[in-house]
Amino acid sequence: MSRSTAEVRLRLEREAWVLQGPGGQVRCALDGALPGAALERLQPAGALRGRRLRVRLGDAWLRYLVVRWPQGVRGPAERAAFLAHRFAEVHGVGAPDWVLAADRDAFDLPALACAAPAAVVAAAQGFAARHGCLLEGIAGDFITAYNVLRRRFDEVDGVYAALALLCDGRLTVGMWSGGTWAGVRSQAVRDDGAAALRLMLEAWMRDAGPHPSSAEQAVEGTQPGGVVYAAGFAGSPPVAWRRVDVELPA
Repeated sequence: MSRSTAEVRLRLEREAWVLQGPGGQVRCALDGALPGAALERLQPAGALRGRRLRVRLGDAWLRYLVVRWPQGVRGPAERAAFLAHRFAEVHGVGAPDWVLAADRDAFDLPALACAAPAAVVAAAQGFAARHGCLLEGIAGDFITAYNVLRRRFDEVDGVYAALALLCDGRLTVGMWSGGTWAGVRSQAVRDDGAAALRLMLEAWMRDAGPHPSSAEQAVEGTQPGGVVYAAGFAGSPPVAWRRVDVELPA
């Protein structure tokens, strides 16, 4: 791999920035400072100029939601306005303090959306500029894991599926069916996360009901379930859910 194509990874954990670069791993604790100020102190172990930089943000720093676009909302301006409305309504965040983004490919279907602190985004951009890196992307832990793992998912069409990740003491879970997002939630947990996962899935299933193709479950009167892909914790999902262990991306 040439110097110009080598990739550098920078991740914001709950309490530190971690850089994986040509000279090895460097960790810079926040120590009560804001992430931007802490990142200015981080000194790479080797030269980064000309390298590609990918930034990941721990889910504790982010806000997620599933956006269901109303009929008649068309074009980038209308979508951005509705996205801002939903984040303000659900999480109480918005511009200029937060940067909002949603799945650009989901026009008629519900979209997974994320909000990141603008100061953190600016800090990552400034780090790339100072060290001569090409910033290729900034994404959250959950979105990164989903994009890496999605090709390995093997649930049968017509059942619900969920990805549940526990990292840095935070559980983030997203549920979908037939390629359509049903919900997403992220919360701090004090145990292994299994109890919180069960509560999330049970609440979503009460709201969503059995999938239209789950005729066999409806006839037998069994509880609707699905497949949960889990990483970072032990424990069992609710009854009728099958657990499949996956690995968190590096």
